[in-house]
Formats: sequence, C-alpha cells, structure tokens
Amino acid sequence: MNRLLRIATCALVPVLFTACPARAGGTSPWLLVSDVHYTPFSHDRAPSPYGADTNDALLTSFLAEARKIDPDPPVVIIAGDFLAHGFRLDAAGATMVALAKRFDAAFPRSQFVIALGNNDSSCGDYAAPIDGPFLAAAAKAWAPLVDRRGAAPDFATRFAHDGSYVARLPVPGLRVVVTNDVFDSLRYSAACAGGQNGASEALVRFQNDLRATRAGERNWVLLHIPPGIDAYTTSHLTHHLGIVPFLRSHAREDLDAIVTAAPNRVALALAGHAHKFGYRILAESGSPRVPMLLVPSVSPIFANAPSFLEVTVASDGTLSTVAETSLVGGMWERLGDLSTLGVRRFTSPELAGLQRRLGRDAALRATFARLYSGGGRPEINARNWRSYWCANTNFTATAYEACTGQSGWSVVTGRGLWVGLGAGVALVVVAGALFFLLRNPSARAQRRG
Repeated sequence: MNRLLRIATCALVPVLFTACPARAGGTSPWLLVSDVHYTPFSHDRAPSPYGADTNDALLTSFLAEARKIDPDPPVVIIAGDFLAHGFRLDAAGATMVALAKRFDAAFPRSQFVIALGNNDSSCGDYAAPIDGPFLAAAAKAWAPLVDRRGAAPDFATRFAHDGSYVARLPVPGLRVVVTNDVFDSLRYSAACAGGQNGASEALVRFQNDLRATRAGERNWVLLHIPPGIDAYTTSHLTHHLGIVPFLRSHAREDLDAIVTAAPNRVALALAGHAHKFGYRILAESGSPRVPMLLVPSVSPIFANAPSFLEVTVASDGTLSTVAETSLVGGMWERLGDLSTLGVRRFTSPELAGLQRRLGRDAALRATFARLYSGGGRPEINARNWRSYWCANTNFTATAYEACTGQSGWSVVTGRGLWVGLGAGVALVVVAGALFFLLRNPSARAQRRG
C-alpha cells in the first residue's frame, strides 16, 4: 500500500519528491546539452546575441524551455564547457557551484552526467586541471546530481582528481564512461597540473574503465573534444592551407582504438566543443563502427542559434530519436529530428546511409546545414560542404585531404609546405632589399630622385 501511494504521489507532484525513482530510459526523452559557456557578469535583460556567450537571461530562457518540453527527464547530459570564453579565473569555482544549483533547481529528480571542457578551469583555457580547489568545489557541488540514486558512487573522488568517472544509466546494463580528453588537445597546457601531463594517465584510466565492462553490459562514452578534423578552422580560417585536427594524432589514434575495440562494447559516443549539431562514424580496421553524436551549444558565440537535444534511448543503448530545439528569431522552436534527415535510428549503418545521401543530394545538404547551425547564420554552403562532409568519416590529415581533393598540411603536407616556403623566400627577399637600402646611402638618394 505504501509503495502504491508513493508511486501515485510521485506522478502527481514529482518536483517535491526528489526520492522518487527516475522513469525508465525509454519512456521519456533525455536532455543533451553542451557548451553553455555561462557568464554571470553580463546583466543584459535580453538573451545573448550572436557573437556572445550565455548570459543569465539566455540561461533562464533555455532552462525554462527545456522544462516546458520535459519537466522531468530521466537523464541530463552536459558535454562540457560550462564557463564562458575569457572567464574571470578567480570566479571559476563559484560559478561551477552556481550552475549546479541552477540545473538542480530546474531538474531536481534527473540524473546528471557531466564532462569537463577546455574552458572549465581556474587557471586558463585548455589548462586541464588535476586536483586542486576548482575540481574539489565542482565535484562537491555536482555530486548530488550525478550520483542520484547511487548512479556514480565514486564521482566525488574521481572527478575531483581529473574529471573522469563511470556512472550507471537508467537503462538495464547501460553505463557511461566519462573521460577528460582536453589533455589530448593540440592546445593543452599543463599549467593547472603543476607541470604534469595528464594525457597518458587519463587514457589508461579510460581504457581500464571500459575493460571493466561485464557480460551483458554496454557503454556510452562522454568526452568534450571530438576526434578528427576541425572543419571550420580548416575551411574558413586556413582555407585548406592547414588541415587542423582537434586532438594530437597519437592521442586520437589511441582514443579511437579504445572506443572501437569490440570487447569494450561502446554503443554511442557523445562530444561537444564544435558548438554545432553533427555526427562522426568511428571505425578501426576489423572493429565495429561506433556512432558519435555532436551536441550543439547553448552559447551563440559562433553565430549558431542556442540549441539543445532531446533523445530517446532504446533498450540496446542506441538512440531511437534525436530532436533539436533552437532559439531562432527570439522564439524557441523544434528545428527537426532524425526523420528530417531520413534517418530511422542513430546507428552507424543509418549514419553511413546518411553520409552517402549527403554526398549526392544538395537539398538534403541544405537541410543538414540548417540543423548544423541550429537555424543560425549559415556556415555550410554549396562551396564548402565537402569540407564538413569529409570530416564525418576521415580523421587523419591524409584521408581528409584525399576526400576533399584540396591539398594542405597537417603538420606538413603538400600545398601548405610550398606556400610556407614561398612566403619565407619572399620575406627574405624583402628583408634583404630593405637592409640594402638602409645601409647604402647612394641607393636611398637615387631612389628618392
């Protein structure tokens, strides 16, 4: 009788009863969020415009819309970068604590899964912390949310060290392994680690966590920075003179090998960092393919519309639906879902089919481009689409260069080398001419005449 009364009470007033059990994973959408990039120092009453990080008005609007769609998601996943770009480092710990309180107030029964991003540090961008007051404060604040109903009993200890941990999800036999791959970034600095390099230690721990998978279990992997090529930087900034990867090549190879290893039984990988909706298909020779979902950002700093995802989780740990909601023209709207792209489930075979169709269907590419930026300013167009398309499945500079058909250098290939040599020769010639003129008065006088 007491059990029946408790179930009925939870159904009527779930917000007041944080001890109520979470709904099963397949019965209600889960919420996926990334790159909040919150700043408490902006007091504008309107939500942040394009080119700015998330202010309090945008955070409030986002949380209200997410609650409106589903006030009680079983799981909320945040794929890193809680803090704004150029954040005031002395306020980093306090802001992580404040964000935990805001999310807890919005979703008091949801189990949270969080990862650290490159901005989540008290001593600089890409300075991934190891131990210290910042991680200790963050771990203490988020532990009640992440360890709901005993989902992650080691979270407080492990997250306080380097941001990694393992949690059980409310689908039978499904775990999530969280790793901090900021250590593997090309831009990683050991400033927060007292000169230590945490990359090798983090990869070993990540591999051991996956090897601990028991019979009948499946895993999700959550990290912040996706493997492969940074299509925006490569296409828009270096114009393919430089092919810019997100991660160091050896670290990327190790990460891919771990995720795709058959005994580790990874059903899905999740990442943020790119600020846009997208996917990757991870594969190693002789290993099963693993689908990776790129979660769009709440922050509109890169001219994307603030966005978040709802997903429905099938019993085998795959996603049966993925839907994107975005703030477009001052109004939140459901922008589209997998069916918009002709995809039935978020699996590697379905994504491989989407990849083939995108290669030949311009109308489908336009649809994907809109979802990619959340309905914000277009980034993918008829001229550069191949740069983005190739990044979905080609993770080395050589493979990416071959796919796009445009030469470049990774840290040195073809066209970029010749351009670099040409620029160097030109600088030498100009410097020599200036030196000659400055040291030869008659030449200067003749030039003036």
